[in-house]
Amino acid sequence: MYVARVDSQILKSEEVHNLLDQYEEKFNERFIAFNYADFDRQGDKPAAQIYKETLQEALEKNTPYHIESKRCSFFDH
Repeated sequence: MYVARVDSQILKSEEVHNLLDQYEEKFNERFIAFNYADFDRQGDKPAAQIYKETLQEALEKNTPYHIESKRCSFFDH
């Protein structure tokens, strides 16, 4: 999957890596992988920022994040 530069910078940040580690340690499971089907840009806010905020919210609320991913539900080629 191609990831836009703005999203890549956020996803590769040390902050996101630390949040992902905290999530896995806290809930004994990995956070859902980033993809544009589940985390879409909102106005000027990049998709990866939505991903990061969702991850932070799960940690703050002490509730694991579970959705049925839409990444394989359609074909775009």
